Amino acid sequence: MEPAQPEEFRATWAQTWHTHVKPFLVANIVVALLSFMIGYAVGGYPGAIILPVVLVGGMTLLQRVASRGHGLRLSPTGVEFLRRDGRIARVRWPDIEAVVVINRRTSAVIAPYGVGRAAAEQGAAAFADANSGPGITGVGELLGPAAVARQHAHGPSWLPLAEPQALRLSLAMIDRSWPAGRIGDWFRRYRPDLLP
Repeated sequence: MEPAQPEEFRATWAQTWHTHVKPFLVANIVVALLSFMIGYAVGGYPGAIILPVVLVGGMTLLQRVASRGHGLRLSPTGVEFLRRDGRIARVRWPDIEAVVVINRRTSAVIAPYGVGRAAAEQGAAAFADANSGPGITGVGELLGPAAVARQHAHGPSWLPLAEPQALRLSLAMIDRSWPAGRIGDWFRRYRPDLLP
């Protein structure tokens, strides 16, 4: 059997709509209404149109760009989750313990009280629900930018560059239905015990 070439995956635009834009629709509507009123008070009708379009359009664009910053690289060695901050979390195939549902509800909402807080809480809960889904647990490494550069200079074979630690990688952020797709094919090839 010929060794497989590494394959990289990124979230699709449809995936980012579901995980990063749709959860914040209510918050974006509240921002649009508030900016409409502020824009009208400051600049009349042109301000009432321009300010909401700029604010909500800019927020939506930032949400989608941020969601596309994550990636996943699969190779005969293991699974690497590429974070948008330049760090890499990686687990070798034999060190993957299980495929589990990872719940993303971990943070509190910081916002003023009233309608703004309610919209922010609803958006955060919807975001957590949209990004919860199948992922993996195992023992691996979390590489900082310097270790990533050393690994890149060394080549494709993994060097031990960090202390082993327990990792939870949320692959649902890349593809919610990954067990049934191309990512799942990699798991069925290298760890058939983890997926049906």
